Amino acid sequence: MSGFRFFEEYTDSARAESTGNVIAVQLGLGSFVQPGRICFQAVCAPADARIPNSVVTTTYFNVEYLGKNCRRVSEARARFIHPRLFEYLDLLS
Repeated sequence: MSGFRFFEEYTDSARAESTGNVIAVQLGLGSFVQPGRICFQAVCAPADARIPNSVVTTTYFNVEYLGKNCRRVSEARARFIHPRLFEYLDLLS
């Protein structure tokens, strides 16, 4: 799926246990700066949804969180981990 990069989300910065969810960062929209942080638009599970394959929403995401609690994955792995994300993304295209 073009236009996105996919990141598997983990429960903590040690990245030992996956949440079972993926963050899809939209490319080409650029970033913006909030006081002390850089943010990107993304599609992901809400912060309070910590069950595998959660429903998703569009939000703005702090890039530092991606570096600390996520690992970039292929689209194939992202589809395996979080099918609901792709149900949503397919509706956008």
